[in-house]
Amino acid sequence: MRCLIVGAGQSGLVLAHALLSHGVDVTVITSRSSEDLRRGRAQLTQLTLPHGLAVEASHNLSRWEGAAPAFDRVSLNVIPEPGQSLGFTGALAGIGMAVDPRVKRADLLEYFEDRGGKVAVHGLTVSDLEYFTRPHRMYDLVLLAVGDGELGQILETDHSRTTTRERVITQAYVTGLRAPEDEVQVYSCSSGEVYVVPTLSMQGAVHAVTLIARSGSALDCSASDVRITQPEAVLRRMITQLHQAHIPLWEPLRQSELLDSSAVLIKRIRPVVRQPVHVFDHGGALLGVGDTVLTVPPQCGQEGEASVRSAQVYADRILSEDGTGHAFDADFLRATFLAYMEHSGRHIDVFEKYVDAFWTGRLTEAEQALFQQACTDQSAADAYVAGFADPEQLVRLLQNPRT
Repeated sequence: MRCLIVGAGQSGLVLAHALLSHGVDVTVITSRSSEDLRRGRAQLTQLTLPHGLAVEASHNLSRWEGAAPAFDRVSLNVIPEPGQSLGFTGALAGIGMAVDPRVKRADLLEYFEDRGGKVAVHGLTVSDLEYFTRPHRMYDLVLLAVGDGELGQILETDHSRTTTRERVITQAYVTGLRAPEDEVQVYSCSSGEVYVVPTLSMQGAVHAVTLIARSGSALDCSASDVRITQPEAVLRRMITQLHQAHIPLWEPLRQSELLDSSAVLIKRIRPVVRQPVHVFDHGGALLGVGDTVLTVPPQCGQEGEASVRSAQVYADRILSEDGTGHAFDADFLRATFLAYMEHSGRHIDVFEKYVDAFWTGRLTEAEQALFQQACTDQSAADAYVAGFADPEQLVRLLQNPRT
């Protein structure tokens, strides 16, 4: 079987490695070389949680163990009013890691090529995709893993599914921050969420501080006088907005330093849900992968986990079909996406809606009671954090709270 993966994000690269491990002839086409990735501007840091690390290990992709700071706890600090705070710290069922996407994607791409995978650095057009999916052409299967890239717009919007509202992301990689190196800190208020994540950068261990703001709120740093080309100004704005939102992180952040001149990110994320399959006039079809189809809102902290989970489910389905003589037609591709949704996607979707409901007053009494219990009961806090790492477990917990 010959497979083409367009794009070199995490979901596409993990899928490429999974297929390659089973003898599939895989080609990855990307518009950016590994060196381009390493030299690029900061990308949104993603958590790889215990399940995701296990999937990576199963494909011999544990390439940062011992180098990346490992975390085994998550603290949640909710700030309902100025001067008020409630929350808890819970233990993960295992460890998690975060690696600067510039490092991770470049390493995975180079390792894929070292293992015998084919890599082509080239921009593509819709006409190219149409050519590659023609019957009896070069590839048996074409997968589109371009994230929010322009090519992803070939997949039609799925208007049957709702999405959360736009968020404004501001992130900085900093050194010298007085924060735990084995714990992810999450702050939540009516303006949005803040993540403090121990992260491996090209220069070593740092902290990624990410403000995930509701547009126009106190955490929104996207004012017209702030430019990504002025990283120190971005950091100062982050400190100011944290102070205005009454999040105590502002003071230790003021005493930290930016990693380098490309350490900041400002980005608007407009969650989108697309139809997973595009069928061309000639009958050939392609399948979208990961966040090319379904944007995981960043406030959930599940983007990296969703990428790995979708890659694993796609690989399992594709490998089970290989050699059967059946065509990888549009029906099979749609069923593959539905298998991912049944496996993980629907649980992440419920988690997303739970996070959104927290600040819009739509939590059920049982859900409110579960949070209050976690604030006073360590076993409940551990169960809550275990659910953060495994949304299926959290959904079960929300549906059947302990009394």
